[in-house]
Amino acid sequence: MWSTRLLVLGLVRWLGPVHGYLVRRELDSWRLPGVSEIGAGSIYHALKKLTADGAIEVVGTESVDARPARTTYRITAAGEAEFQRTLREKLWEVTASDDPFHTAWTFAQVLSPAENIAMLRQRAETLYGRVEMVTQVLASTTSDFKEANGEAFVPAHARAMIKRQADLWAVDAEWCEQTADRIESGDLDLGPDLDAAHAAYWREAISSDLFPTRVAQWREGIEE
Repeated sequence: MWSTRLLVLGLVRWLGPVHGYLVRRELDSWRLPGVSEIGAGSIYHALKKLTADGAIEVVGTESVDARPARTTYRITAAGEAEFQRTLREKLWEVTASDDPFHTAWTFAQVLSPAENIAMLRQRAETLYGRVEMVTQVLASTTSDFKEANGEAFVPAHARAMIKRQADLWAVDAEWCEQTADRIESGDLDLGPDLDAAHAAYWREAISSDLFPTRVAQWREGIEE
């Protein structure tokens, strides 16, 4: 995955010469609640692949006491070029997120109104919990490296990204609450699960010669 490759390459660039264990520890410290961690296997696989591709190189291998030998890496000129290129590509790129909830909500009518309401309110509660944890993290850290005085140091740009994630969770939670309220009040009727009549209607609509044109018009309307 490009994201793991960029993170590992960037950390070798930043911390190098560095061994995989420290890269793993640093990535673990970045993980927010509710965000999947990057497994050790993925990190070491990325290090091996980056080495094979010439993006990083082995500086040496050392063994302390009875611990397994640790290989130390540093970035190469080719790796620096790749890092700079990928970093800019991904910062300028705007793509659709692959949200499992978005996909599953397509079939929300399969659930009863009561189950949808319970699910949405539980989701909102979970999201607000994440927002609270992140808010506490921001309150207990500092962006001033010189004034840390025992507090954890989190760079200003990283704090801004953490705040962005918290804001996105809060918006998602508010949508869940509002949607649950609309279902409960009857303002939003998701309808029954698809039956034979509905299936026949959609098959006819999709097979219509006008369907591709309508889809194209709909997409153009979104992109404008």
